[in-house]
Amino acid sequence: MRKISSKCKVSRPRFHKSKVQNPKSQVRKWDFWKIVRSGIVLLMLCLWNGQVSAEENHPHHPMPLDQYVALLEDPKRDEWQKPHDVMTALKLKEGQFVADIGAGSGYFTLRLAQAVGEKGVVFAVDVDEGMLSYLRQRLARENIKNVQVMQVPAHDPLLIDGSADLVFLCNVYHHLEEREVYLRKLRKALKANGRLVIVDFYKTEGIPVGPPLRMRLSEETVTKELHQARLKVTEKLTFLPYQYILIAQPTPSVPVASAAGQ
Repeated sequence: MRKISSKCKVSRPRFHKSKVQNPKSQVRKWDFWKIVRSGIVLLMLCLWNGQVSAEENHPHHPMPLDQYVALLEDPKRDEWQKPHDVMTALKLKEGQFVADIGAGSGYFTLRLAQAVGEKGVVFAVDVDEGMLSYLRQRLARENIKNVQVMQVPAHDPLLIDGSADLVFLCNVYHHLEEREVYLRKLRKALKANGRLVIVDFYKTEGIPVGPPLRMRLSEETVTKELHQARLKVTEKLTFLPYQYILIAQPTPSVPVASAAGQ
C-alpha cells in the first residue's frame, strides 16, 4: 500500500463569518472530518482485502513470508493437489536426480527427496531467498540431506546440462517469462530419456484456487510451447480436479544428411 505524500494536503472549508467559532460547531466539524477520514480508511481496506481475496491462493502473491508458507502448506491443499497420487504418477526410482523448479516451502521437495532415496538428489530451485531460507531450516529440522537448495535468477534455472532424470514444475509455469527460452534451458538439463513435468491450472472459470483466469495457460498453449522447444508430450494426466499434468520428453535432434546420402 503506497504512502500518501506529506505534500498532498486536503483543503478544508474556511469560515469567515466570525473569528470566534461556536464550540458546538467546532465539535460538529471535527466529527464530520473524523467520519470522512474513517470512510477513506475503510474504503482502502476494502479495496486491499478484495485484491487479496481474489488472488490469495496465487503463488508469489506479495504477502508476509509466514502467511505465504501457511498458505502453501495448508492441509486443505492436499484435497485438490493430491500429492500422494501425483508422486505415484511420476514413477520415480531410487537414485534419480530431480529438479524442483519453484520449490517454495518444499511442499513437493520433501516428497521428491523421499522418492529418490539417499542415493538420489533433489535440486530445490527458487528465485525467493526468503522461501529458500525457510526450506533450508525445514530440511535441517527434518534431517533431510539429499536436497540441494539453489537460488537462481528468474530467467535461468542454472541446471547442469544432461543432469536431470526429471524436472518438475508445479504451479510455476504460468509465472515464467520468455517461456520458450526457459523451456530450452530445461530441455538441455534433461538426460536423453529424462522427463519434464508441468502441473498447472485449467484455463476455465469456476476454479476456487490458483491464479486469476487471465494468467492461466491452456493445455493446448503449453503443449504448443513444449513442441516449439523440441519437447514432446508423452503423457497427459487428468486425475486432479483443477489442474492438468503434462509429461514431456526431448525429441531427438534431426540428423544432418550425409554427403553420401544426397
